[in-house]
Amino acid sequence: MSRKRIFLVILVAVILGGTTVYATWFRRDNALEGSGTVEARDIRVGSKVGGRIDKVLVREGDRVEPGQTLIAFDDRELLASLEQSRAAAEKARRGYRPEEIAEARAAAAGAKADYLLRLNGYRKEDVAAAKSEVERATADEVRARLDFQRYDALAQKDLVSKQQRDTAEANWKMALAQQQNFQHKLDELERGYRPEEIASAEAHYHETLATLEKFERGNRPEDVELAKAAYAYDEARFRERQVTAPSAAVVEVLDVRPGDIIAPNTPVATLLERDQIYVRIYIPETELGRVGVGQKAEVRVDSFPKTVFDGVVEQINQQAEFLPRNVQTREERVHQVFGVKIRINDPAGHVLAGMAADVKLKAGN
Repeated sequence: MSRKRIFLVILVAVILGGTTVYATWFRRDNALEGSGTVEARDIRVGSKVGGRIDKVLVREGDRVEPGQTLIAFDDRELLASLEQSRAAAEKARRGYRPEEIAEARAAAAGAKADYLLRLNGYRKEDVAAAKSEVERATADEVRARLDFQRYDALAQKDLVSKQQRDTAEANWKMALAQQQNFQHKLDELERGYRPEEIASAEAHYHETLATLEKFERGNRPEDVELAKAAYAYDEARFRERQVTAPSAAVVEVLDVRPGDIIAPNTPVATLLERDQIYVRIYIPETELGRVGVGQKAEVRVDSFPKTVFDGVVEQINQQAEFLPRNVQTREERVHQVFGVKIRINDPAGHVLAGMAADVKLKAGN
């Protein structure tokens, strides 16, 4: 074979080899291809309040729908708190009942009367009656004292018994004590109430008057809003008595049982979203201009070799990988790649996380 023919054979082989390598990413149908592993977005769900688990309504591997209850906690304490705040909010909104206002009005009237009584002192009639009691008690004391003196003189002459003499003395002392008691009462009435008693009665009167005014005006708007906010807070806590699925998913991990006590904000299950499966492939820098977000793709997996799943480019990484950023030559730039995330449309749920997938991106989409 001549040297010229040998050179032509080698040249053709080199051209065919280069075409084969280039066809890995740029095929005759003007498409980019890549391979990767299917992944699924996971969600860790739990309760913000926690508590004792009452029911576990799903198992690992179950398919769940949005809003489906996964776990239910014992809600008796949360329900009691919710009912209490609901009643407080309703009471704040409606204001005080008529009978409560009437009761406050009566209390204020009574406190006012007591204050005026202490401020003005005792009535003249009360003082006069006390003087009469003192005069009567004084007369009784004088008579009892004279009787005792008489019996004491007779006893010294043995004209009466010692017992009679002692009885007369006891009667006199009792009359004297009573007279002194009435005198103290009269002195108190004449002096009137002490300043501290008047001040205490005045403070009590103003307190009951303020309570009456509050009842008559009703609750302040800010108090009503505060009660409503407390009720809304307890409503939000009550909703946390259940752990629900935020979207269509598959229960991947669930390691709790009824009776377990779970701390607040603790994840209790891991879900894989059924409509959030994707595969990530890597595109050379030299081909990145042919890829755009929203571009359509075809996805195949080994488990279903004859089925083509629709895909769409959802994300293109903003940073290259594999080689350093300071690549200088065109030959080196072909080895620098960018990750491209392709979301897979698979309503039937055939494509599962961990499967190997081949992706074809068609130019011109």
